[in-house]
Order: sequence, then structure tokens, then C-alpha cells
Amino acid sequence: MPVSMIHLSVAKKVNPDASIDFYVGTLAPDAIQKPYEIKHKVHLYDAPDWEDALRKFALKANNDYLKGIVLHLFADKKFHAFWNENTPFPFREGKEFWEKYMEQNRKIDSYAYHNTEWAYTLYKKMENWDYSGYIETEFITKDDVKLSIKGQHKWLMENKLDSSPVFPPSFVEKLVDDTAEDFNKWFSNLNS
Repeated sequence: MPVSMIHLSVAKKVNPDASIDFYVGTLAPDAIQKPYEIKHKVHLYDAPDWEDALRKFALKANNDYLKGIVLHLFADKKFHAFWNENTPFPFREGKEFWEKYMEQNRKIDSYAYHNTEWAYTLYKKMENWDYSGYIETEFITKDDVKLSIKGQHKWLMENKLDSSPVFPPSFVEKLVDDTAEDFNKWFSNLNS
């Protein structure tokens, strides 16, 4: 799964002037403080046909917050495919792999945050969001979203890391650009 700054960067490419609701929605699926099985369900990975499940969810997404969740789920799926096709760091199961992967993710997130001019301001706006656009979903709670955004921002402000050698900035930029372009095409063709 991509880190918060990748999700926000894709969202900025999709709609640079989006509402805060949209940006918060792009982070909401990873805010879950529940068991992995629930997170898996929120990401629609338990659906027999993931693409159809996402399409049905997208067609019901009637506000910016829910549209942000749709973008998050689309970006996660795109990231896994992009990663497997473009890196010498193949996805594997197990604790050892996960620790290495998370180390690289922390580098991506920190480097992007400290090298993106809008990051601090957007995080502050999300922290101060009034949650008027929040829509209750089965597993994502308002409190989880608030805590997650606040915790992510605190960590990002306190940790200034070098870029990831496995996922360098050029890789991240291509992923962001390709994902935003693919999402815009996919979303505009939803009703076709």
C-alpha cells in the first residue's frame, strides 16, 4: 500500500483544488485501528471481483470524502501492480520482508513530506477539518481518521529521512503521475 504522501500527491494531481473532505477520504481507509482482516475488507480485497466492487462503490460515492476513499482504493491496487513491474524489490510475505518494506515506506513518506511545498499546510487543514463531509462507513470511524491524521502529521514533522533507494523520488513521481492519469480515465468512464 502507498504511504500517506503518495495518496495525497495522487489526490493533488487528480484535483489540485479539491475540498479537504476529498483529501481526508484518500487517507481514511488506512486509519482503521482494527484487525488486519477488517482493513482487508475495507480495501475490498475480500470481494470476489475487486474491480466490480470498486466500480459499484464509486457509483455510490456521492460526496468528496467517499470519492477520496475510492481514489485511495484505486491507488493501492495500482501501486501493487506498478511496484511488481518496476522494482527489483519483489513483494513477499513474512515479517522480515514487511519490516524492510515499512522502512522504505517511512523514507518515501518523510522525504515527500519535507520536499513538497503544500504538505504541511494540507496536513494542518486536515487536522483542523470540521468533519462536516464525513460519511459513516461500516468500519472507518471519525475518531480513527482524526487520530490517524494527527499521528501521521506528528511523525512526519519529527522525522526527516533521506529518500528511499528502493523507491527513489523519480519512481514515486512516475507512480503518482500514472495513477492520477489512470484514475481520471477510469472515473470518467464509470457510467459507460
